[in-house]
Amino acid sequence: MTEYHDHDKSGQSNIRGTLSRRRLLQTAVAGGLLGIGVSGPLTEPAAASSRTGPKPGPNVLYEPPATAPQFENSPPWRAEPLLVAGTEGYSKGEYQYQDYVYDDYGANTTETAEPPQPAPNDASAYGDNGVMSGDVVYPTDAETYRHNAADLLEFRATTEGDSLRYRVTLNTMTQSGIAAAAIGIDTGGTTGTDEWGYGLGTLGDLSLDHVVVTWGDGAELDGEPVDSQADLARNQIDVMVPLTPDEETWRHYLVVGLFDPAKKSFVPVQELPDETHPGGAHESSPPPVFNVGFRFDEPVGAPNIDRETGEEQLEEATETGSRGIGYGHWRDHAQATALAARDISEFYADIDFAKVKTNVEERRLPETGFQTRLYSSHYDIGSGVDAENDILRGRVQQYGLYVPKSYDSETPTPIHLHLHSLGSTYSEYATLSPNLLRQLGEQRDSLILTPHGRGPAGWYLNEAELDVFEAWGDVRSRYTIDSDHVTLGGYSMGAFGTFRLGGQYPDLFARAFAVSGGAFEAESYEGSTPQYLDGFRNLPLRMWNGGADKLVPAPVFTATEERLRELGYRHELGVFPEYDHFTFAFRDEWGPARDFLGDATVPMHPTRVVYPLVPEYDAEQFGLVHDGAYWVSDATVAADAQSGRIDARSRAFGEAPPIEADYEREGTEPTPHVKRGTVWKDPIANPPAENALDLTLDGVSEVTVWVEDAGIDPSQAVRVTVDSTHSVEVTLATANKRTVVSFEAGESEKEATI
Repeated sequence: MTEYHDHDKSGQSNIRGTLSRRRLLQTAVAGGLLGIGVSGPLTEPAAASSRTGPKPGPNVLYEPPATAPQFENSPPWRAEPLLVAGTEGYSKGEYQYQDYVYDDYGANTTETAEPPQPAPNDASAYGDNGVMSGDVVYPTDAETYRHNAADLLEFRATTEGDSLRYRVTLNTMTQSGIAAAAIGIDTGGTTGTDEWGYGLGTLGDLSLDHVVVTWGDGAELDGEPVDSQADLARNQIDVMVPLTPDEETWRHYLVVGLFDPAKKSFVPVQELPDETHPGGAHESSPPPVFNVGFRFDEPVGAPNIDRETGEEQLEEATETGSRGIGYGHWRDHAQATALAARDISEFYADIDFAKVKTNVEERRLPETGFQTRLYSSHYDIGSGVDAENDILRGRVQQYGLYVPKSYDSETPTPIHLHLHSLGSTYSEYATLSPNLLRQLGEQRDSLILTPHGRGPAGWYLNEAELDVFEAWGDVRSRYTIDSDHVTLGGYSMGAFGTFRLGGQYPDLFARAFAVSGGAFEAESYEGSTPQYLDGFRNLPLRMWNGGADKLVPAPVFTATEERLRELGYRHELGVFPEYDHFTFAFRDEWGPARDFLGDATVPMHPTRVVYPLVPEYDAEQFGLVHDGAYWVSDATVAADAQSGRIDARSRAFGEAPPIEADYEREGTEPTPHVKRGTVWKDPIANPPAENALDLTLDGVSEVTVWVEDAGIDPSQAVRVTVDSTHSVEVTLATANKRTVVSFEAGESEKEATI
């Protein structure tokens, strides 16, 4: 039994004849593209380099990295940002610390598993599988505070003459004076205090010799005014203090909270927020702190999961230090616990000013394992958190990346995209299913990328879809990626995203793996439609679903499988009778999926291309237009149609359709289950090759076929047979020529010369 194969035409020119619709749109929305800067490998997919048509996927996937204003420098600051959260380093005469973003939830003030309220924690978008650990929420004046005003992004220190100079960068800053950073300094002497002042109280046995507080355009050192300036365009605060460390090592602590300049005090946390006060005290007295710096070991884990039974034990959450299913989803657990205890003594940076003065280059970045990486979006769509729509709007976004121990920058490495579930985050698998990273990543020598999707509930539409490709593009710019070996998967909402992205961008992926999901149109599954399944013609799919799943019940996944079987596509559905929606994640065994994904190769020149056109889910403002794949592009839905479908076959390869064989059998791994699916076998005999194309079009008014990629010889006449519901213009394109052939609705055949 063999799988039907595609055709490699490596060596063909990649010169484009004209701009594709996607490229035209990218140009049209160039006003949203900001701060381009080149960095890293920027590997080119072989699948793209052997094509004459458009590259697979949206153009933003191939853009060089952007630079958000928060990462811009002005004298004396020169060092490049670290871009890995929870890390530090020395570069160009500066000490640097890179914090996480959207981790500003303050102290853990309640044992409940519910996320803090109000937004950005919309209860409908957050489940037990993705709660933050902190409970402090911003004032209700969303326009000013953006639910993110005290979110530390970066800290820097340098020396200038006889003074120390600090730069604090926040993720969001709408105006100076509403948030402040307090820097505690222990110079190593025998005296000192634990009292910070400014309404902070004590935060552990810290023995502070100096306290610097800056609220933007104002600052004090030990109660005396010092120079400070806020750069609202860059969200940066620059403060100069008359301290001389020489070449000593001084210990630093750092906290950020909301501030009242008139009272020179951090704003206390109330029971409930109002327009100017944060809330979430829950009858306690938490420190008025949202974010703590120098957290180099923010933990993730799920001690309240029984891996044998695949069940969560929420009643034991408080005993295990987790109030939901696992902790560390938003990388704030250690911070929340320490603030609840009013003890941040474990979070410090010992800044060696000898290294600063001698320009030591020492960037302490992880080489392998799971890491939280930051990137700058090419699009400015606002700042802070859009609570009503559950969207993280800032220019700086984060994603999770697992790097296997075998990674070598000299050798292209496969990558697997695994999308997170509803209510969860980019750290879902590091937290809940670490064995997934081992089996699908480490054991396959593959990177694993989990985009954040700009929040927990984006369903991989619009901004969330953009985030997938911007995060992926960032990985491409910094790692050597083997784009011939890319696979796709996801859990729950991520599984629905797998059907969507797999169906709309099939030429990017070799195989797909969807867990607890389907392609089914219902109000509960935003943006889902069985039309996506049409695009899986050349993308083999494995589905795992639970027979006891109430969130994605049997009618959803059986209808999905039945449609795949009707289409005759390669797929397999495994139904695990006793599993509910979360059992796969909790049992955390993925061996068969590892073997299925394997080292499969992205097909480049398939004999037949089937593609669904669903313009309802295009996002032209981000250049996300789904108009074709492989050797079909620039398709347009007819004016009186809501959607369209392309079924294009090249006869140039001289291959008969594969023989479709359905099966149903029992499976044993990872536990007993029933599986059914379809495989392809080689045809008994193949027809002679012809310089001909067959197009079956439903609701299509325009389409382009890149004839060389379809195996057609452009120097010879091409026979084009069309069966269309609408009159249509078919463009036959090569690297440098185009011929437009018009067809009326119905069946017709024409011979064309290019």
